Amino acid sequence: MKIQSVKVDRQNGRYSKSRIYIFPTNESITDNLMNRHTRPSKLYRKEVLPKLFEQLQWDKNTTVKWSQYAGCSCPCSPGFIVDNVYGASISVEVQ
Repeated sequence: MKIQSVKVDRQNGRYSKSRIYIFPTNESITDNLMNRHTRPSKLYRKEVLPKLFEQLQWDKNTTVKWSQYAGCSCPCSPGFIVDNVYGASISVEVQ
C-alpha cells in the first residue's frame, strides 16, 4: 500500500489524543459510507502506519489503537487513536 497524501490539521487548544483516518484513493462518498465498517485496520497497521510514522518523524514504536468511534460517538468515522500525541487530526490517502 502506498501513501498518496497526508494532511495534518493541528487543533489549537485541543488536548485530545490525535486521530489518524485512512482513506483509499478515489473512494466516492457512497463507497466511503458503505465501507466504514469494513476498513482493513490490520493491513493499515502493518503497511501504512510505519511509513506514516517515518514521514511524520514519529518514533516507530508509537502506540495506536483502532476504534470504529475515533471521530465521534457514532461509528461513522473509524480510525486510529494515537497515544502521547495530542491535538492533531491526520488524514491519509492510500493507494
